[in-house]
Amino acid sequence: MRFEIHKGLKKKGRMAAVCSILAAISISEISAPAAVYATEEGESVGTEEVTEVTEMTESETSESETAGSEVTEVTETETTGDDAEEPTVDDVQLLATATRTGSVTANNVNVRSGAGTSYATIGIQVNTGQTVTITGEQDVNGTAWYAVKFTKDKKEYTGWIISTYIKVDSVDTSDDDDTEVDEDYITSLKKLGFPDSYCSALEKLHATYDAWVFEPVLTGLDWKTAVEQESKAGVNLVQSIVNDSRKSTESYAYDWSTNKWYGFDGADWVCASSDFIAYCMDPRNFLNETYIFQFETLEYAKYQTKDGVSSILSNTFMSGKYKDTDKKKYKYADTFVKVGKSLSVSPYHLAARCKQEQGIYGTSQLISGTYPGYEGYYNYFNIGAYTTASADKVVNGLAKAKNEGWNSIYKAIAGGSAVVADNYIKKGQNTIYFEKFNVANTSKLYSHQYMTNVMAAISEGSSSGSAYTDKNQAFVFRIPVYENMPESAVTFTDTGNANNWLSSLSVSGQDLTPSFSGSKKDYTIVVGADVSTIKVSAKAVASTSTVSGTGNYTLEYGDNTIKVTCVSQSGSSRTYKITVSRKYPVSGEELVIADGVSITPPYTVATYMTGVAPETKASEVVARIATKNCTVGVLKKEGTPNEGKVETGDLLTVYDKDGTVISQYEIVVYGDINGDGKISNVDQVMLQKHILGITTLEGSYLEAADVSKGGGVSNKDLVLLQKHILGIETISQ
Repeated sequence: MRFEIHKGLKKKGRMAAVCSILAAISISEISAPAAVYATEEGESVGTEEVTEVTEMTESETSESETAGSEVTEVTETETTGDDAEEPTVDDVQLLATATRTGSVTANNVNVRSGAGTSYATIGIQVNTGQTVTITGEQDVNGTAWYAVKFTKDKKEYTGWIISTYIKVDSVDTSDDDDTEVDEDYITSLKKLGFPDSYCSALEKLHATYDAWVFEPVLTGLDWKTAVEQESKAGVNLVQSIVNDSRKSTESYAYDWSTNKWYGFDGADWVCASSDFIAYCMDPRNFLNETYIFQFETLEYAKYQTKDGVSSILSNTFMSGKYKDTDKKKYKYADTFVKVGKSLSVSPYHLAARCKQEQGIYGTSQLISGTYPGYEGYYNYFNIGAYTTASADKVVNGLAKAKNEGWNSIYKAIAGGSAVVADNYIKKGQNTIYFEKFNVANTSKLYSHQYMTNVMAAISEGSSSGSAYTDKNQAFVFRIPVYENMPESAVTFTDTGNANNWLSSLSVSGQDLTPSFSGSKKDYTIVVGADVSTIKVSAKAVASTSTVSGTGNYTLEYGDNTIKVTCVSQSGSSRTYKITVSRKYPVSGEELVIADGVSITPPYTVATYMTGVAPETKASEVVARIATKNCTVGVLKKEGTPNEGKVETGDLLTVYDKDGTVISQYEIVVYGDINGDGKISNVDQVMLQKHILGITTLEGSYLEAADVSKGGGVSNKDLVLLQKHILGIETISQ
């Protein structure tokens, strides 16, 4: 496996204003699932060992943020992770720095002073059609909130509105139009090994931060293969509360018949979708000054200060001091700096990792020091904290802490940091990206990944980057490059639930064949000639899906095709087909043609009209058919009235009172294969040629050759035809 790091280019150049590249999705900086790690001795602890799988019900991520009588108010979803609490605005990263416009899509929508319902309204509501300018975006528990400004009643307002009720219209990228491009620098990037699709974004960063160094890491890995490997069961997870399109719908992750996801690492974390994984893996989506820090080298550097660590830990339980088991108080920031220096690892990374693992308030029992049986033990990095069939993640994590001797907060932070340093950073996984997606440690590709949260690198990188008050320093960024990547960055849009299955499908008074199952799309029903209407009912598995094609249907004789379509919230459709076969009336029964119009023939009328004896006159056939509000006649196949004998291929024609043709039925006289109204040697010759493959019979003439009525033509029919011609046996009509 080829793996190369090309030294980056550091080149002094012009400084120019540059717009950040938009991140297309929300990034939640909240508690991650338990860390997955491997020791030097080869002990591996991965999600494949998680044997307890729990079922997760449908996520309701479209929370209501409206008030008043026109829209029902729904309580917004809180974070459900064991270690995660609802983040404050300061703990959630601003995503969009370019200006967008949009419009409100509901009435009585609240405008709040901050992102999230924990913030008060500003005393005004907006209604459908209100235009807004979107100046920023924050993710709160999987739902985006927009920072907006707008004018109402000739007064300008600013505030925050939940994205559920804003339709984004456009993105203003006009500032980029006048930006001068440094072609020489782009050429240098290409020489290093960066593909064209990386260079534009890196050139813009260089224009603002010319001391930054970019190193391409040529993984030698096929892009499609890498995504497939990272998409295996349990390798990458998302919180159950995120938009459903981010969740996998593979059979190992999701039950289509119930719209439920299976929990990995507890019920609150489920498998990420392959499309979302691809988005998170594609480095080109994060080559901006906020998210590029997931590619920053994790070795210790002098510019990583205590103030920077404090910035990362601000507004968290680690923002101040802790009282350790020696009864003395220490600053968390000092501890991370001290440990980072001793291990030659970035204290920013260590602080951001702990913040990711323990959330904002630090209420996890893994760091309480009071858990029964494990009093005085701590596990700040959630090392080994995963759920198994025999124990939950807290017990497993504290057992690991006890085994490692982490009987103080300092020892837990230092010990966990050592695991990160020795088992990851010093083994080539020396960026947050490589710790999340192991495409660097070639001996354990796609495994030996510290975290299962697919968004961890994005979130931690953003947190680390925000710690730097002065970004004009010689940062080194190691950015992976894959083989056979798409020409442009992978995109992703939160489209909602993809379930387009039905949970029920029925026809009133009838049984479907086979019995209904959401996985089966084709069904049949046979009804009697007297059943002229049916009612079709259906219900979708997901409440977010829509169903069409139900209701009352009028049946024609023969086959009737009814299609019921279920369209998912994401727009994908699934069509179920019911073929309803309505039997034709038997000889002597009324055949309904239209409302109030019918005939009662002494013949069988189905696909063809049969039962007419050879050499029967057309006038005799007409005379024997009773009519109601109509008339009948026999036409030759070319459309002229038949004034002689009935022949195979003739048309029994039904007319309304005005003489307009309203229905026709092709006549078959069994044995009359050539359509002359008689059964003779000529018919025998035609049948023989068909059997030998010399000529081919079709339509009513093929049906006339099936004298045995066996559903096909064979030597048996030839024998019966010969017997009829010889007068030994008469063909039954």
